[in-house]
Amino acid sequence: MNPTDCDELHEMLLRLGIATLLGGILGVDRDLHRKPAGVRVLALVSMGAAAISMVSVIVMPGDETHPGDGVLRTVQGVLSGIGFLGAGVIMRAQGKDEIHGLTTAASIWVTAILGMICGLGQWKLAICAFGLAWGILLVGRWVELQVLRMAPPPESLPPSNTTIPNAIAIQRLNETGFPDD
Repeated sequence: MNPTDCDELHEMLLRLGIATLLGGILGVDRDLHRKPAGVRVLALVSMGAAAISMVSVIVMPGDETHPGDGVLRTVQGVLSGIGFLGAGVIMRAQGKDEIHGLTTAASIWVTAILGMICGLGQWKLAICAFGLAWGILLVGRWVELQVLRMAPPPESLPPSNTTIPNAIAIQRLNETGFPDD
């Protein structure tokens, strides 16, 4: 890909543009649910992943259908790095056994993958993956609510031997002091 060639410049803009659009659309769901990573974050993640995927194809030997090791190293790097961004939105509710932000973290991860797919010019795969991700975000909340409606409340279940000590037990230990080793 040589950016001086007009056709190749259009291809670059198309890849980056579609990646940005797909990431931004996924971000709409996160914004509608007042989550920290919305349209701008997911659009940037997707566009950035597309750009780094494209540059790995440009600088590494091979053609676009078999770009070589560089693309695989890029994919590994993006997926490892994006984990830190996703981890930043995962929070544990204080004093509760609840975790928030997992769907947003997963959205960030999928958005990076969509960006890489667009960057590599795999349009059919990008559209299929986007459609499934969008459907999961739209329909998944309804499915979860139906499942939770049918499931017994956690307090009605018998205690498990493998449960983690609750906040009250930890608070008691803090008040009485931990035994010395």
